[in-house]
Amino acid sequence: MSVVLQVLTGLIALGFVVFVHELGHFIAAIFCGVEVQTFSIGWGPILFRKKIKGTEYRISALPLGGYCGMKGEHAFNDALEKGLDSIPHETGSFYSTHPLKRIIISVSGPLANLLLAVLCFTLVNLSGLTYRTYENRIIPAQLSNGAVSSPALEAGLMEGDRILSIDGTPIHNFTDLQHYISVHPQENLELTYERNGTIQHTRITPELDKKTGAGKIGVYPYIPLNIQAVQSGSAAETIGLRKGDRILSLNGKPVAHYLQFETELADRPEQIQLQIDRDGIVFSATLVILYTEQGQPVTGLQWETLIVEQPGKNFPAALAAGFSDTGNIFQLTIKSIGLLFSGVSVTDAVSGPVRITMLIGEVARSGMTGVFELLAIICISLFMMNLLPVPVLDGGVILLSVAEMIQRAPLKPKVLYYVQFIGIAFIMLIFIVAVFGDIKYLLD
Repeated sequence: MSVVLQVLTGLIALGFVVFVHELGHFIAAIFCGVEVQTFSIGWGPILFRKKIKGTEYRISALPLGGYCGMKGEHAFNDALEKGLDSIPHETGSFYSTHPLKRIIISVSGPLANLLLAVLCFTLVNLSGLTYRTYENRIIPAQLSNGAVSSPALEAGLMEGDRILSIDGTPIHNFTDLQHYISVHPQENLELTYERNGTIQHTRITPELDKKTGAGKIGVYPYIPLNIQAVQSGSAAETIGLRKGDRILSLNGKPVAHYLQFETELADRPEQIQLQIDRDGIVFSATLVILYTEQGQPVTGLQWETLIVEQPGKNFPAALAAGFSDTGNIFQLTIKSIGLLFSGVSVTDAVSGPVRITMLIGEVARSGMTGVFELLAIICISLFMMNLLPVPVLDGGVILLSVAEMIQRAPLKPKVLYYVQFIGIAFIMLIFIVAVFGDIKYLLD
C-alpha cells in the first residue's frame, strides 16, 4: 500500500468515526426538539453544502474533526456582547431547552462512538481472526544484548523456557505473552513455565515502559532457524536455499535461534558459511550478505512463524463478545490514563491525528479485521475523552447542565464564556502535545 493510499485510508476511517459521533448529537438534538443548523464532517473551507429541512449539511476540507451546529450560538454571543444576565429564550435553541435534554444531547455523541466500538468488535468476532506470531518460548534480553538486568532474569527465566500461563491465564504463543505483560505493568504476577520437560513457577513484575506506558519483562521470542520463505531474487535463493531448510551452524559455530544468527552478523561480514539440514541431509553453502543504510543485514530469509486462526462466532456469541471486548478495552483505557501520572512520556504516549491516521493505514495492510479492532479502540478513547468534565467537551456541557439543575437557574453568559475559555486553553494544550508527539514520530 502506497503512503498516499495509506493516509487516505486513515482519513476515511477517522472521518467515519467523527460522522458517527456527530450523528449521535444530531439524532438526540432532533429528538429533544433542538434545531440543528449545520452538520459538518471536517473543519475549514467548505467543499460541499446542501440544505435540507433547515439543516445545512457540509463536507469541509480538513477531515480530522467535525461539528453539529445547533441553534442558540447567536443568542449566546448577543447576550455576551450586551452583558445580559441570561441568554434570551428561543424556540428550538440548545440553551433554551431543559438542562436534562442538553445532557442527553451531549452524551449521545460519545455513546454513538461506544456503540460503534461494540459493532466493530462484533464484526471482528463474526469474521474470525488469523495472524502470525511465534511460539511461547522466550530468550531473556541479557543473553543477547548484555543488559545488566531485567524482570525476566530476576525471575530466574532462561533461554528456551516455555511460558505456559500468567496468573492462571493460558499463554499459547508469544503474542499472548506480549498482550498480558503489556497491560499489567508494575504488578506482581505468578508465572508458570516449562523447562526441560519440568513445570516450574516464579513471580515476575513487569517494568513500566516510560515511552509507551506498556509493561515489559525483557524477553525476545525464541525463533528456531527453520526457513519459511526465501525472497525471490535474493542471494539465498541463488545458492538454492528453500522453504523447510534448517540452519545448523554459521561459520562453524552452532546456532539455534535467530538472535544467535544475528549476533554472528554484528561485525557485518560480506559472506557466511552455513550448514543446512534438508530432510535429514546436511550440506554446506556460502551466503553473501547485503546491508541496509542503517547497517541491518539483508539475508533474503524469513524464519518460520506460527499461524493462529480464531474461527468466527455466530451472531449472538459475536455480539456478546463485542460487548465484552469493549468493556475490557474500556477498563484498560482507564488504567492507561492513570499511567500518564506515573512518569510516562506524554508526547510519546498521546497520539495526534498524524500518528492515528498513519497507524490506521498501516493496519489496513493486514486486512479489515485489524482496522475494525483499531477503530474500536479509538472510539472507546474518544468516548472517554469527550466525557471528561472539561468545558467545550461534551463532559463539560454535561457538568454545566448539572450545575444549572442544582441551582435551578440558568448560568450567566459571562460564566459560560470564561469556563469555555479555560476549556479551549486545555484542549489547545493537549493538541499541542499531540502535534509535538506527531512531529517526533515523523522525525524518528
